Amino acid sequence: MPTQNPHRIVGLCTSSKVYNALTELKHLEGHRSAKFLSLLTQNLVRKGLLNEQEVMHMLDQVVD
Repeated sequence: MPTQNPHRIVGLCTSSKVYNALTELKHLEGHRSAKFLSLLTQNLVRKGLLNEQEVMHMLDQVVD
């Protein structure tokens, strides 16, 4: 039975929290991965660690 919030399990390291949240329900795996990456990218751009041109270049590599 899914837990709805598998990343809230006490004692998990950060990588396990992310992995569990993204892979718990296989039919949502792609959507959750895309949402997580979009939020991560937005956060990195806002903090100045990436810029829009770098993001566009990476997206060009993904779709080619």
